[in-house]
Amino acid sequence: MRSALFRGKERCRPRPELPSPGRPSSEPSTSALALRRALPTIGLVMSAWAVLPPYSGPKLNTETRVEVADHVVPSIILIAASLIVLLLSRQKAETAGSVSLAAGFLVVLAGLWMVATHVPLVAQANRGEVGWGATVYHFTPSLAVLVLGLVWVGAHWSETSS
Repeated sequence: MRSALFRGKERCRPRPELPSPGRPSSEPSTSALALRRALPTIGLVMSAWAVLPPYSGPKLNTETRVEVADHVVPSIILIAASLIVLLLSRQKAETAGSVSLAAGFLVVLAGLWMVATHVPLVAQANRGEVGWGATVYHFTPSLAVLVLGLVWVGAHWSETSS
C-alpha cells in the first residue's frame, strides 16, 4: 500500500494550509476597527436620545425624581464612558482596549438599569393603564442603550482577551 504523498516514482508536495474560516485571525478587520472607533460617538448620540423621553413626546404621570433616575443618570453614565474612551484612545493607545471594555460594561449596566426600571411601565401598558405609544416612546431608548452596551463589549472582548 502506497502513501498518499507518493505517486509512482515522484513525490507529491503537500498542499499549503489555508486559514480556516472559523479560526480567528490575530489582526482585527477594518470593519471591526471602524466599529470600535465609532462606538463612543454612537454612545454620545444615543445618550442624547435616552435623556429625551421625559422632556418630550407623550407625557407620563411620573415624578421628576423617577424620570431622572430612569433616564438622566444612565445617560450621564453613557456620556462619561464615551468621553473617557474618546479621550484615552487619543492619548494612550495601549490602555484604550481595556478601558473600552470596562466602558462597555458600564454601558451594559446603564442599559440594564433603564430596561429594568421600565418593565413596570410595560406592565401598566399591558393592563391598559398607560398608552402603548408613550410606553414605546419611553422604553425604546433603554433597549437601544442595552444593545449598544452589548455590541460595545463584544467589539472589545476579543481585543483584550488576546
